[in-house]
Amino acid sequence: MEYNFLHKKHWETQDYLLYIYDVIADMLRKADQNNLSSFTLNFDNEEAARSFESAEDMFEWMDRNGYHETSIKMFVSQVFFSLVKDYCYYLYESLSCAQRGKVTVAYSLLRKPIRDNLLYLEWLLDNCEEFYNTFMTRSVEEYDVASFKNFDKSRIRKIVNSACKKTYMGETLNKDNIVFTLRFNNKEQIGLQRIWNQSMHLITTSPNYLTERGNLNFIFTDNENWNEYWDYYYLVMPQLITYSLEICEALFISITDVTELELLFNRSVRYAKYSKISPDLDSAKKIEKEAYKIFDLAEEKGTNIFLTCDYCNQRVLINHELMNEIIHNWSIKCTECLEEFSICKYILGIDVAKS
Repeated sequence: MEYNFLHKKHWETQDYLLYIYDVIADMLRKADQNNLSSFTLNFDNEEAARSFESAEDMFEWMDRNGYHETSIKMFVSQVFFSLVKDYCYYLYESLSCAQRGKVTVAYSLLRKPIRDNLLYLEWLLDNCEEFYNTFMTRSVEEYDVASFKNFDKSRIRKIVNSACKKTYMGETLNKDNIVFTLRFNNKEQIGLQRIWNQSMHLITTSPNYLTERGNLNFIFTDNENWNEYWDYYYLVMPQLITYSLEICEALFISITDVTELELLFNRSVRYAKYSKISPDLDSAKKIEKEAYKIFDLAEEKGTNIFLTCDYCNQRVLINHELMNEIIHNWSIKCTECLEEFSICKYILGIDVAKS
């Protein structure tokens, strides 16, 4: 895609970031399509059903009447999709502002989703029981992740590292605590805390990002310095957003059924795309080759792999040639109706049939 204001060197990265945004947002569409936040309770008798219907707090009622496991599942599902929706609103506007050169606004819009929303998602993944109990029974201050009293850096680092271990590539993306450092370390020069605070306040008095005398943050910035911040946005964003998808995927597959083939397919495709903009990530390079091994496994079992066209609902055979298109493009052409349909989504419904 071509962009009017964005430097050409960032076009490919912007495409990738919008792709990851689309994949995360597609989880919300699938939640609506499949009622993933809805649950069925089977009561032992009519009295229990009437008691539930009259309860002021359904979660409290379920906890007291032997439905705690269902209560946790409902909580995780509702909180996950609600946080992701809010995350996507801010992320999209940040990407849009970055694309149009509104750099300080792009950074400002990142703080809430990358620092706060994502941390709640990490906490939900790391210890949903603790999150649930704190949210339901404690004061607001005790589940306010912006409170340094209750969420100091040590606790946050523990949550991040623990959540990473429950994902596919989270630990690799957070190597040397880089994801934590970018989001929460206000003393490191590479940290976003400094940029977030300076972009949101004309004067900052913290010794870590003190406004210079006779200056106002970002108001008198020259083009050279401005472009450095613009470049930095596109340097750190791929890793942060890819990591965000890792956290979202781990929660998503705990809520809905995803086959091993669908997991392998989605992960192989996105890391093959990631390797194109992160050539130094050796593991991502290897995964691009892994994407084609899907067909080797299928051939060994005498099967073919199919996607379903969004327009005609016909099955589209995925071979090596089409897989190459999927990895290097954002849509593919249906072999039946010849319409182009997007692959910028979390792909489910992959069929396997005997060849």
